[in-house]
Order: sequence, then C-alpha cells, then structure tokens
Amino acid sequence: MSIELHNPFGSTVDALNNAKIEDKGTDLPADASPGYSAPITDTDGNVIGAQARAWTQDVTKVLDIRIVRGGPGRDHKADVVEFIRQLKPLLLS
Repeated sequence: MSIELHNPFGSTVDALNNAKIEDKGTDLPADASPGYSAPITDTDGNVIGAQARAWTQDVTKVLDIRIVRGGPGRDHKADVVEFIRQLKPLLLS
C-alpha cells in the first residue's frame, strides 16, 4: 500500500482527467469526489490491486492511494475509496 500527497500539485485538472481515462477509472462517490478509482493490472492484464486519486477543487493538492497484492478476498477498489473518504478531510483541507 502506498499513500502520497502532492502539495503543491504541479499539473492541471485536464491532466488528471486524461489519467483517469488512461487508467480506465471511474468517478469517486459524491462524498469523496472530485477524483477517481481504477484497477491496477499486471503485464498480462490481470487485476492485482486498485488505486484512487482525489484532489481539491482548485487542484492544488492531490491524494494518491494504491493497494497492490493486498489480502486475498479483499475488494481493493472499495478499500482505496474508503481510505480516500477517511484521509481526504485530513490531508486535502
């Protein structure tokens, strides 16, 4: 698992939206947005984890959370979204 805070974030909302498309991401739930979550795949296309990115409205801070090869049977996407929900108010305020 990795958690990264980019403060200041040196890019644009367009770059984040392009990353969302490239990552095959989906929007975070309304209570965690703006941001997206996406699967992490290996070179064979197998899903091995999940990532989530959330940012401030003015895109000055970005929070990245990744879980790779976590516990068996876990819903990694649900886990990263929940970490975003819990950490966003602390790290992106």
